[in-house]
Amino acid sequence: MALTVRNLYKESVKYHMKPLAGESGFGNLVQWVHIIETIESVRFLHGQELVITECIQGNDEDRLLTFVKELHARNASALIVNIGMYIEEIPESVIAFCKEAGFPLFVIPWEVPLVDVTREYCQRIIENAAKEDNIATTIKNLIFHTGDQDAMLHQMERFGFIESSEMLFLCIDLDREKGTETYAKESLRLKLLVESVAKGIKEQYISFEYQEKRVVILVDYTKEEADEYIDRVFKKLSAEKMLSDAYIGVGDSVKGLGNQEANFQHAFAACEIARRRREHILEYGELGLYQLLVNVENKEILTDFYRDFFGRLIEYDNENGTDYHRFLKTYVECDGHPGDVSDRFFIHRNTVNNYIKKIEEILGIDLFTWEGKAKLYAAYCIEDLL
Repeated sequence: MALTVRNLYKESVKYHMKPLAGESGFGNLVQWVHIIETIESVRFLHGQELVITECIQGNDEDRLLTFVKELHARNASALIVNIGMYIEEIPESVIAFCKEAGFPLFVIPWEVPLVDVTREYCQRIIENAAKEDNIATTIKNLIFHTGDQDAMLHQMERFGFIESSEMLFLCIDLDREKGTETYAKESLRLKLLVESVAKGIKEQYISFEYQEKRVVILVDYTKEEADEYIDRVFKKLSAEKMLSDAYIGVGDSVKGLGNQEANFQHAFAACEIARRRREHILEYGELGLYQLLVNVENKEILTDFYRDFFGRLIEYDNENGTDYHRFLKTYVECDGHPGDVSDRFFIHRNTVNNYIKKIEEILGIDLFTWEGKAKLYAAYCIEDLL
C-alpha cells in the first residue's frame, strides 16, 4: 500500500502547493523523494520517486522541458518545482507535455523551506511502509491461524479493515529462475505494477509475497471492479513485456477476515495449475475435478493414489528407456483420439494403439472403461498438484 501522489498532495495545503498538469497521474506510487538540479542526475533514479527541483543548470525553457521528459522516461512519479528565485514560472511547453503525458507537475513558493517538505514526505513514506508490512503480516497470520486470532482481527480493524470485509485473492507467478538478480528485479516490478493498478480503482489493498509468488487481495471489490482490475493488470503486463511469463490464479470473493484460508489456498492452487497448463489466468471456479483434489486435507492420500497408479509405468520407463508416461499424458490431452496423438508424435495410428495396449498391460487396467479413464485423468490431475 505505497503512498500515491494524490495521498501526498492532499496533505500539502500548508505548503501552498499548486498542481499545474498531469492529474491523470495522481495515482502514481511514490517510493521516495529526491531533489535534483541537473539533467544528468536523472539517470540515477530507480522509478517511483517524487522529484523536487529549485533550478536546472541554465534554467532555460529547452533544458527544463528536456529535464521533465527525462523524468517521465525514467518513471518518476511527479515533479515539484520551487518557483520564485531561479525559476520564475513554468513554460507553457512544459505544462503541455505534462498534460499530454499524464505526468503530475506542481509548483511550490520559494518561501516554503524544502527541508520541511522532504522531511515530512520521507517520514510518511517510511511510516506507510511499516504499516504495509504490519498489515501483510497480520493478514498472513489470520490466513494460517497463527497467534491470537481475535487480537489480529482487532489489529486489522485499526488498519481500517472491518471484520466482514469481502476479499478476492489473486496469486501471480513469474516464470523466472527464482533466487536470481533478474527475478528480484522482475518481482519488484510486478509488486509495483499490481499495486499501481489497484490504487487507480480503490484505496484499500493488501499484497505480500508467499513462496516466491505475489499474492494480491482485493478488498470489497464488486464483480465489475474485480474484472476491471484483472483487465488492467493484463494490459500493464503486456505493455511491460511481462505477460508471456506471468500466470495468475484467481480465488473467490469470500466475506470475513478470519475466513480466508481456503480462499487463499484456492487462488494459490489455481496459479500452480495455470503455470503447468501454460494458461495466463485461471479461476478456481473453472478447475473442475481439481476443486475436489485441492480440498483434500490429507495430501498423502493423493500422493499414494498417484504412486499406486503410475508407479509401475514410471519404473518400466526408467528400466527400459521408454517414455510411456509422457505418451499417456498426451493421450489424455487429446481426449483419447488416436489420430490426434499420432499427429503429435508423428507416428502411425496403429503404433498409438499398440502403445496403449502395452501401457494397459503394465498398469493392469483397461483404459477404455469409465473406471480406467477416471483413474487415469485423476492421476494426471494429482500430478499437477504434487
